[in-house]
Amino acid sequence: MKITHQSRSEAVNRALVDFGIEDSFARAAARFKEHYHYDIGASAAARSTKNTAVKAMTFLENKLSNPLPDQGQEKRPIDKMLVELDGCEIRTAQLEPIENCEETTPVYGNPKKKKKIKWRDVRLGFARPLDSPSKIFVGKMDSYPEVIGQLHSAAVLAGMTPETDIVGLADGGIGLSEELKRQFPSIQFVLDKSHLKDHFYDTADEMGIPKKDRPKWVKPRIGAISEGHIAEIMKELKKEYENNPNDRLKRLIGYIHRFYDALDYNSFRDKGYPIGSGEIESAHKSIPQKRLKIPGASWHPDSIDPMLALRILRADDWWNDFWDQQTEKLIAA
Repeated sequence: MKITHQSRSEAVNRALVDFGIEDSFARAAARFKEHYHYDIGASAAARSTKNTAVKAMTFLENKLSNPLPDQGQEKRPIDKMLVELDGCEIRTAQLEPIENCEETTPVYGNPKKKKKIKWRDVRLGFARPLDSPSKIFVGKMDSYPEVIGQLHSAAVLAGMTPETDIVGLADGGIGLSEELKRQFPSIQFVLDKSHLKDHFYDTADEMGIPKKDRPKWVKPRIGAISEGHIAEIMKELKKEYENNPNDRLKRLIGYIHRFYDALDYNSFRDKGYPIGSGEIESAHKSIPQKRLKIPGASWHPDSIDPMLALRILRADDWWNDFWDQQTEKLIAA
């Protein structure tokens, strides 16, 4: 059975990992005892899960490094494909001497050190045919070029060809739309409408418009932009800036100019394109946040990508493929 001292069978390891990517490691150990009537410590559940997570990350990277369309999918051309990308922050902690720490938490039994707390941006994306709910997810704690490179591979796996029209939906993160356009040259980028609204309301706030009057200032302009009257609203805002210079208003004008071709919301909706990022925001809750952001959790930065890889394998329905590969390696050893 290839079981050595202090090791576990692949079936036991898989059970621990099954529990360890859904709950805290202490809860995973408790669930293992509940189902299999055998005591095992939280640290053992953590070791099994994290060791397997590293293998999962390698499996995922290999699959995305040489993408081939799923042979099991219908043999039909993909006319339009949707790609979305968004980020969320995950709490990380690393041991540091007390004098080097800013936001910290105590380390039990070690008064000379504390855990340095940082929030790190984890980026998650998916690709799917526009007329299908079936998605392929990617994600990691990395730069836009790296994550969007994975997203391009996911699109290929989902059936993208050189003739496929790409619709990309995301927020206005610096460099995000530019990188999407670089890696998907034919993309029609759509700026998430709620982010445009937020910019308008933030501008109204800094211009000193009373809270009760802000909707009157924002809604007509958002409505006109949605109908394609972007040039008219730009002209109106520039005239307002000339009469009452305001740095935040100037930034809003620059923001609209930057996304000039990504704001024709009514036209996009008529074509069947989404204009809000609720789909990827929901995926953030169910994939990284459900495990990595449980109350009180903090992670070493090196653990985030492997744990996220396990969550993505399950979301992409590659879970059994991964474990089959692990079994084949054991048999071949």
